[in-house]
Amino acid sequence: MTNAYECTTQPQRSQAADPLRTRDFRLLAAGLGISLFANLMLRFAMSMWVLDKTGSAAAFASILTASILPTILLSPLGGVMADRTNRRTVMVALDALSAVTVLVCVAIFSAAGFNLAAIAVMQVVLAVLDAMETPTVQAALPQMFRSHGEDVMRRAMAVVNVVNQTSTLVPAVLGGVLYAAVGAMPMMGITIVGFGAAAVVECFIRLGAPDRGDAGRVTAVDDLRAAGRFLTRERPHVLHLVLICAALNFLVTGYAEVGFPYMVRTVLGFGSTAYGLAYGLVGASGLLGALVGGRVTRSLSMRRFPMAIAAFSLTILPQALVMTIPAGGVMRLAVLTASTCGTMIAITLANLIAVPAIQMGCPEDMTGKVMSLALSASMCAQPLGQIAYGWAYSVHPAGAVLAVTFALATAMLPPVAHVTRRF
Repeated sequence: MTNAYECTTQPQRSQAADPLRTRDFRLLAAGLGISLFANLMLRFAMSMWVLDKTGSAAAFASILTASILPTILLSPLGGVMADRTNRRTVMVALDALSAVTVLVCVAIFSAAGFNLAAIAVMQVVLAVLDAMETPTVQAALPQMFRSHGEDVMRRAMAVVNVVNQTSTLVPAVLGGVLYAAVGAMPMMGITIVGFGAAAVVECFIRLGAPDRGDAGRVTAVDDLRAAGRFLTRERPHVLHLVLICAALNFLVTGYAEVGFPYMVRTVLGFGSTAYGLAYGLVGASGLLGALVGGRVTRSLSMRRFPMAIAAFSLTILPQALVMTIPAGGVMRLAVLTASTCGTMIAITLANLIAVPAIQMGCPEDMTGKVMSLALSASMCAQPLGQIAYGWAYSVHPAGAVLAVTFALATAMLPPVAHVTRRF
């Protein structure tokens, strides 16, 4: 990621002046990427292991679903910790705890063999730790870059999104090969090394304790009440933007994560190879959106937010049409894949606009709590979207479900425009 050696002094001064080229941000991005890679590699290994031992993909899906409720409930505590404690210390501790959790489970599996209950407990604990780490990272970015303005914040978010997308794609590509070659237990060893390496990397981040601004708050409940008052009374437009992001997550989770595989595999009848290729293209489009967003951050002001939502809604329309009119299977697959790729790009750009706006709209002592509440809202929307769209696709034609989704996305434009004017 570093540039080639440059002989002139002007580029060197420019490089030194770039806030994103600092050692601390590079360490933060590296720690985040390694931790996410380890988490997703473990999730892939466990899903394959459970499938091999039980023959039921629903068993592992049930474990992940069961982890959502404690994650939603405990995620705000991560925000409280992020605003009360040195954020570097929190990140190091959470990754270290993740490594210890997996190590304990390795010992259990080595002694007793496959144990579905141990896998369930491990996945729930890791999901909770990950949910507590996410608001910490999101609060660390404003602490690093608040003084540099929203443009730099968006560039930082774009880099974080690239790291997230890359760390998601690599396990998807390598996971199957590694599992077939070495099995689940060695992959758990890779995960332990990954979490441990992330904790070591994060130890070297220079990040001071946040400005707490306690104002007499002494408990976590006091902190969360203060965050609620801040959102409902002082900055209601920030709360409205959080709710809009949750609504977007409801739609995207439902129609992309549930509807896309259902339409490709069940409605159109394509095999796993065709679906794997289409899924890979959709995943790569999210990475492309983050890369493009990093290049055009100066254009991604809040006034562009309605345009991003409009672009998202327009990517649904071709899918609704092609699933309604007579068309061949290959044509439908091509339109579904291309349009979903467009969706991922539009949503990535929308996130690059909305998330920094939420972060910059909060004072230092509120950032972690507000971002944790935003995360909880989005996580609540995710299973609701999965359930709603799972039901809708089971009882209605795919074209009708997509048409309703287009109408809902379009109906969001007036409130989006109203909220945008408040920033």
